Amino acid sequence: MSPLPPISIRPLAVADMLAASALLELGMRDNPTHIQAFGNDPETRRRALGAMFAPFMRRQAASGPVLGAFIEGELVGVAGLSLPGRCQPALMDKLRALPALFATGGPRGLWRVYRWTRAWQKQDAKMPRHGHLGPLAVAPAWQGRGIGSALLGRLCAELSERELPGYLETDLAANVRLYQRFGFTTVAEQTVIGARQWFMRREAVANMDEG
Repeated sequence: MSPLPPISIRPLAVADMLAASALLELGMRDNPTHIQAFGNDPETRRRALGAMFAPFMRRQAASGPVLGAFIEGELVGVAGLSLPGRCQPALMDKLRALPALFATGGPRGLWRVYRWTRAWQKQDAKMPRHGHLGPLAVAPAWQGRGIGSALLGRLCAELSERELPGYLETDLAANVRLYQRFGFTTVAEQTVIGARQWFMRREAVANMDEG
């Protein structure tokens, strides 16, 4: 494998969200939960995820840090952090996503999305005040090269600066091991619509830069 070129990480603006959403669609298209929710056709899953991510990411870029990882000017990774009180999609975001979700998944798909997101909301509600990590994805061609770790390190630094605990969900066992390296521990596990979910928390770390 060739050496990884230098990675540049910077905050994304609302104007960047179309490219960020497109990357998330591909980077998370084959996650177990998305296969269970939207079926076996990769293109159907990609379109459904686009319907979910587009309105949510625009709001997240306006209200909380969204980072992009770039290699030679190409966006290769995206990671978001929702600040306290902004973890869950707004009602308007959900309403905007409904027509496209219905078109791709039909009534069955909508029902499965409801069950999945409702389970996540219930777990989130159990957590005290926190910063909510996600979504985090790397373009398929660049996965396994340390880009996700670089983004995660920056988000954890943001949590430490704000002295906030962190919280996230994942349906990939490999991601559990990655998050553990950054201080996250599993606080709950649950099977939702046939896919195993891990809910993880990182304790607040005091900002050591303050005098």
